[in-house]
Amino acid sequence: MIRIYGIHASNYYNAAKVAMLEKAIDFEEINQPPGGEGDILKASPMGKIPYIETDQGYLSEVNVIYDYLEDIKPQPRLYPEDPYARAKTKEIIRTAELYVDGPARPLLAFVVFGQPVNQAVCEQARPAIDKGLNAFVQLARFAPYASGPDFTFADISAFFHLMFLNLHTKSIYDLDIGQSNPQIREYMDRVAERPSIQSVVPVMEKALKDLIRSMKG
Repeated sequence: MIRIYGIHASNYYNAAKVAMLEKAIDFEEINQPPGGEGDILKASPMGKIPYIETDQGYLSEVNVIYDYLEDIKPQPRLYPEDPYARAKTKEIIRTAELYVDGPARPLLAFVVFGQPVNQAVCEQARPAIDKGLNAFVQLARFAPYASGPDFTFADISAFFHLMFLNLHTKSIYDLDIGQSNPQIREYMDRVAERPSIQSVVPVMEKALKDLIRSMKG
């Protein structure tokens, strides 16, 4: 059985968890915060979560975990079979990671960890957030899913990274990205109908609320 290590508040952890649920792969969850020392570095060299433990050893990085899951259980497919369509799906995943999730990371200290808001940091982050959202909308086909008619790993990543971004934009800029972009709102609502998403999101939301509450003391 695969073991997945991480915390329920993490969008990346939940993306990997949903991928295993969609694949109907048995797994065990192990609570493990990210860290820069100790045994975690033996399993995840950058101290990042999630990482998984297989019979052959550990794997870190969500993209690597996606590829591994697809290889060990090809059905149901979560990557397109066509090479170009598969590459476009991976392009959407990387765009969601680097340019949707990435620009929100500097805001994490203010929204989640209770540090005083630094207006200069917020002002600097906003253009990158807008550019990343525009890039995602340009790449996503919304037909009805991000890479076409079928639900893929791209939808898992996009859903959780858009959700993570929206948590920060609502708090810092009073911006709900779904209200400002009906295409994104309809897409998020569609993905949210998946049973795997419905089983994970309430746990994630509670974990985030508990974390924010604990950070604010």
